[in-house]
Amino acid sequence: MTSPTAVLVDQLGSLELQQSQPEIYDRPIGLRLLYQDPASGAEHYLVRYPRGLQARPHRHSAAHTIIIVEGAMQLDGQLLRPGSYAHHPAGTVMHHAPAPGEDCRFVIIFHGPFDVIPVKR
Repeated sequence: MTSPTAVLVDQLGSLELQQSQPEIYDRPIGLRLLYQDPASGAEHYLVRYPRGLQARPHRHSAAHTIIIVEGAMQLDGQLLRPGSYAHHPAGTVMHHAPAPGEDCRFVIIFHGPFDVIPVKR
């Protein structure tokens, strides 16, 4: 039996991200998987929203937590800056995008496997 291994990441702002194009965004975002739990399916990502990104309301099947690292985010009508924390229970309808004139880098921790379900309002 092998022991679990700690995941340590220094300087999140310096990590290279891959481009990803989830259907709720008008253009690609930066994305990097930081951790995936083989037992629960939980997934942790570093995400970068480019300035001016447009997003649609959506929900996720798993609860998730967001921690803002750089820039600013508009989340459900509230401005969040570095050091901010947000948690959404599973199935909660939300809307988040970079704040006007800003880009945003954040960590998102899904408490189960990642999915995104667009929502019409």
